[in-house]
Amino acid sequence: MRWISFRGARINPDDPPILNTDDVLAGEHLTPLALADDDNDPVQRRRARIDAKQALITQILEEMQCEGVVLFMPTHVAWFTGGINIRGLISDTERPGIYTNGRQRWFVCSNIDTQRIFDEEIDRLGFQLKEWQWTGGRAALLGELVVNKKVAADRPFPNMPLINERLRTEIRPLARYDQERYLSLGKIVAHSVEATARMMTLGDTEQEVAGQIAHRLYRHGVDIVSASVIGDGQVRKYGRSGFGSAPILQHCLLQVTGTRDGQYVTASRTVYFHTIPEHLKQEYDKACRLSTVYRSMTIPEQSISTAMEAGKWLLVDTPHEHEWRAYQPGYGTGWVPAEELRRMGHDEKFVRDQAVVWQVRVGGSTIIDTLLVSDPKPTTVTPTDEWPFKRITLHGQSFSVPDVLVRAE
Repeated sequence: MRWISFRGARINPDDPPILNTDDVLAGEHLTPLALADDDNDPVQRRRARIDAKQALITQILEEMQCEGVVLFMPTHVAWFTGGINIRGLISDTERPGIYTNGRQRWFVCSNIDTQRIFDEEIDRLGFQLKEWQWTGGRAALLGELVVNKKVAADRPFPNMPLINERLRTEIRPLARYDQERYLSLGKIVAHSVEATARMMTLGDTEQEVAGQIAHRLYRHGVDIVSASVIGDGQVRKYGRSGFGSAPILQHCLLQVTGTRDGQYVTASRTVYFHTIPEHLKQEYDKACRLSTVYRSMTIPEQSISTAMEAGKWLLVDTPHEHEWRAYQPGYGTGWVPAEELRRMGHDEKFVRDQAVVWQVRVGGSTIIDTLLVSDPKPTTVTPTDEWPFKRITLHGQSFSVPDVLVRAE
């Protein structure tokens, strides 16, 4: 028997099962018994969520007639653990993962990562350990885990059925505990973009502005997945862009996707250093109205396409009537940076508590925000903070949409 000690906590691979599946309900709701230990203890709340996800996987394994599952995709590992941060320079073949047989769960990782992960990430969360020595590699340990067993996986391994499609719809709704951290992340991302737009100087280069956003995010423990700083109307030319060495002389679009604890949020804001020409003001007003339509459709049972169809009438008989063909109006997000919700011409309907990022483009005007699907109206994950906005009413509901910040220089 092998014992490993982490800050006094002993991890025994032969411990009895940590989960009684009668204590939890599959999906997003827990019975009171699952939270009975201490509803105010964030670790216990997180552990209860992991228990519920393990119970859900138990049901899937029974349907697949499998004895266990190995999860190595970062999205699945972050979802299962309730948000884990993998640090350092790491190859895909040495990424840590999860192994569960539905009754117990193990963290599978290299000896290089074990101590930090148990110290900082998963202490008291009920995980046991399966560790490989970096000199031997992950494949050897994986072979030992699955020998003479039918085990599913989320990566293509020989003779192991894939569980990915069964998990796709399950990981989309954010649990209440996950939502709290997600809304906090959204405020940080929005504030960092807005603060940069308020403080940047006319003549700064795009890459200097991107660096200012990064500085503000890293101060709050948020990593940058992608940043886009596009100056002086270049967004009309490029649907997707990053940042270069060109100085910003008139106006700028700032956009960033930030991640923390395995969750992702995206937002954009636009700043002008001079009076906005009337034709651009009208263009941005159309973008605000189109954004309002999309926001109003961020409710259960709607979809990317139903929102897009509802907004098309706004641009009829304008130079932008056919622009919807040139870009994706939105993606699923949350545990992934961006996920297509329309495949092979078929839409997947929104579900309650799912995160969606809308990207509205009308000519050179862009509005991007992240929202949570809810009824009767969605929750804005990236709200404005000391930033101008338009309050637009549609079907009796009021929506606040970020406006252009005009700075006198």
